[in-house]
Amino acid sequence: MRLFRKRNVEQELEVRREHESFIKAHQEILVELFADRGMLLGSTRFSELTGVERFDALIEIDSRIIQIKELIEKEELRCKKHLRSL
Repeated sequence: MRLFRKRNVEQELEVRREHESFIKAHQEILVELFADRGMLLGSTRFSELTGVERFDALIEIDSRIIQIKELIEKEELRCKKHLRSL
């Protein structure tokens, strides 16, 4: 039994590259969603909507934001586990 495993640097770099690519793309999506949310809140059309319509419009964007954040968190965990296994 070996006490220390030889680390595979190439595999580690590949995992980190994949992770960074995934995170960057999803962070860009988050920026767009927050911009969309801000534009919606600042629009005259939004101020003309009823309370239920406002809720529906916001929950649609907010649920997408939550989904993306959850995907990012899952990817963070996956990457950490993968790096530990190398």
